[in-house]
Amino acid sequence: MPRTARLTRDDWARAALAALAEGGPAAVAVEPVAARLGASKSSFYWLFDGRPALLSAALERWERVQTDEILPWLAAIADPAERLRVLMRHAFAAAESGDLALRLLGETDDPLVRDVVERVTKRRIAVIEAAFEEMGHAGARHYAEASYAAYLGTAALRRVDAAPADADAYIGALLTAFGIEFG
Repeated sequence: MPRTARLTRDDWARAALAALAEGGPAAVAVEPVAARLGASKSSFYWLFDGRPALLSAALERWERVQTDEILPWLAAIADPAERLRVLMRHAFAAAESGDLALRLLGETDDPLVRDVVERVTKRRIAVIEAAFEEMGHAGARHYAEASYAAYLGTAALRRVDAAPADADAYIGALLTAFGIEFG
């Protein structure tokens, strides 16, 4: 982004989120994020009260883009089995979002991170659980937790280049184990 461009809070939040993904909460500091944007530290203080506000904005952006904007799109899919198929394909294909969710779960010593990660995780599991309930699965909560754990586990396996080679076959095996036809 050119230095002459006027940066918004969302520009800073996007850059802070990238820093967060790369190095955790400690990487969200004013100087490195300003450098990433080609901006001065003083321009930061026009928009934020301090580093905690920047970290909070990055986490809010993560929640908005990777949860708030996805859930209405999923809710529009009437068939719960199709909703799960679409969700799993989308989630497992979006490697960066899984990697970031996994990183953030490992950073919950930071209270700002913990609050957002806890809320996002519970919301995501609830959406998956609702789909299983709609399909009449008695253990809907367990299926939802297992699905989300598989998503995070896949992100962990990607870190050591051991993720499933055939994502469709992997998702198909998961859904079949849950009694859902994969198609």
